[in-house]
Amino acid sequence: MPLCVYLCYTPGCQAKLERWMPTAAEGEQAKMDCPRCGSVMTCAWTGSQVKTPNLKDAQPPPVKPSR
Repeated sequence: MPLCVYLCYTPGCQAKLERWMPTAAEGEQAKMDCPRCGSVMTCAWTGSQVKTPNLKDAQPPPVKPSR
């Protein structure tokens, strides 16, 4: 079961929706309505059962000591 990520590209909205789908092809063909503005969302990514990373939780790379 791949995780499909849908994004709303409506200016001012930019909502993200994640859904588990039976197949990646079915996820790409699905029409999801945006919960915020009602527009049809675009399938931006389909992948394995690994949740998409949240960049807010990312750690900065280690700083190398200067010589």
